Amino acid sequence: MKLEGLHEKEIFTEHYPFRLVENTADEFKYPMHWHNAAELVYNAEGTCVISVSGDEYSLNTGDLLLIPPGEIHEIVSCSRNGKRYFIQFNISTLDCFGGINDVKPYLERIIKISRDTGPELRGSIEKCVTDLIREHERKDYAYALSLNARIFDIIVLIARSMAKSAQNNENAGSRKVAGLQQINKAFEYIERNYPLHITLKDVSNAAGFSEYYFSRLFKEYTGQSFLNYLNYYRVKQAEKLLKSTERPVLEIALESGFNSLATFNRIFKKLKGCSPTYYRKAGM
Repeated sequence: MKLEGLHEKEIFTEHYPFRLVENTADEFKYPMHWHNAAELVYNAEGTCVISVSGDEYSLNTGDLLLIPPGEIHEIVSCSRNGKRYFIQFNISTLDCFGGINDVKPYLERIIKISRDTGPELRGSIEKCVTDLIREHERKDYAYALSLNARIFDIIVLIARSMAKSAQNNENAGSRKVAGLQQINKAFEYIERNYPLHITLKDVSNAAGFSEYYFSRLFKEYTGQSFLNYLNYYRVKQAEKLLKSTERPVLEIALESGFNSLATFNRIFKKLKGCSPTYYRKAGM
């Protein structure tokens, strides 16, 4: 697995397009990213907050969140003593099965599944997920086939539940992925050039869009403006240097792309809630 800009690639490590990760880290966070796989988050214990395309979803124990392919998402926070499972699978590999095109539109929507949205649906899907986890842990004969069967069960449950209210957006997911692949050039440009003076025009040109169209698209995909994201990225790079080196704060500010110590201090405090000097001393 690797990140190029915000694009998370090579997520499947087994011989079939499926990945399951159990996570029990206290106060776990994971930065903004996207991938071509669909992702089902099962919050088994504790609480978890996930941002998808700028909207935050709070998950309590037993809640699930379906994230379609191509959606930029971020693990904002997770509680202590919690447990959550990240299940990723490739929808395109299901194309050979009859009837899959009828339910694809329901896999291209962000869907939170909780007791509030339907305790019966949540309970049924939770049972499928726990069976899936057990199969993945045991790895008995033909377990990969069993995992696929559980994924199909989950898809059928969601599709039947959402059929009455869902709109047919069959091609929305593929269009969003295509747009993200184009705008990913902007993320890669920022990653390479963040220490330098970067303008909206520079990044728009790198993405192949006009400034107006790029600004609108960037806001749509990330939930924030280009400048806010650039400041966020620069602060993240500065955090690493504050933690790992004893270099002067001014030097770190300039290397991270800020044109003055005053600007760096102001933006760092706005995003982190404290000054860079305090952040370093507190070992945060």
